[in-house]
Amino acid sequence: MRCIAAGMLMLAGAGCTTRDAAPRKTEATVAPTAVAFDGADYENEAAKTAHGKRLATTLFGCNVCHGADYSGRDFGAAIPIVAGLWASNISRTMPAMSDSVLERLLRYGVHPDREIYVMPSKQTRFLSERDMVALIAFLRTIPPVGKATPLPPAGFEAAVTARLPEDYWRTQQDGERRGYHNAAEEVVYFAAHRPPDLGPKLARGRMIASSICSSCHGAALDGLGEPAGDIQGALAYDDAAFDRLLTESIDRTGKRVAVEWGFGHEAQPLSLAERRDVIAYVRELARSRGP
Repeated sequence: MRCIAAGMLMLAGAGCTTRDAAPRKTEATVAPTAVAFDGADYENEAAKTAHGKRLATTLFGCNVCHGADYSGRDFGAAIPIVAGLWASNISRTMPAMSDSVLERLLRYGVHPDREIYVMPSKQTRFLSERDMVALIAFLRTIPPVGKATPLPPAGFEAAVTARLPEDYWRTQQDGERRGYHNAAEEVVYFAAHRPPDLGPKLARGRMIASSICSSCHGAALDGLGEPAGDIQGALAYDDAAFDRLLTESIDRTGKRVAVEWGFGHEAQPLSLAERRDVIAYVRELARSRGP
């Protein structure tokens, strides 16, 4: 999979009905994490909605692809490899969704009626229950505007597969060229290849890395199939340089980090505490993997 920064990921084709579908056998069933992003300790509705807005607009960039009013955008026009794919007008589709349908879409990439694509469920699946509740609460505040957006055209997967680069989503376990994945298949892969648990003190850093960093560094943060590469370079950064990397996308040599798709680290500003936690986890992971 080519690197698409989380700011460019979307609830593509995420229109649902209120019908709850039974879980598929291929769904990953890893429990939500117990650790959360800053702000998940909300005590009232206003704070909960504000936290959900941060998740939706700052960390996962739902508004980047769906538009400022969430009325949808032609995603294929921005990234020709997925020509024909629209970021849905979720302001129109979400009111018809139950909370459980919406959470299943966010955690598992599963639509009750059809397949969806480029949906960042592979990252949002790792959110804590309180993070997820807040995210859904914010999405419920979006007023309906605009018209329904087109569904992916017939033969969409086959057409995209024909345009994929040769290194699309290659892994050590499966070196054969893969077809284009839908969101549910990506969730299963990312759950199976999640970077290791390195203990309770590093649990939140692991969650942040899995939900944010993996979009460009790969499911296991090993760079497989991703032009951003692995995270071994973390060992060359001191605290100040690493913090600058995460806030300004400036590497330790003073150069701006190139991004193939989307935006740099500054487009997803983490709090100081969140940055410290993810830095601690990434460093320990890099040490455990050796030079």
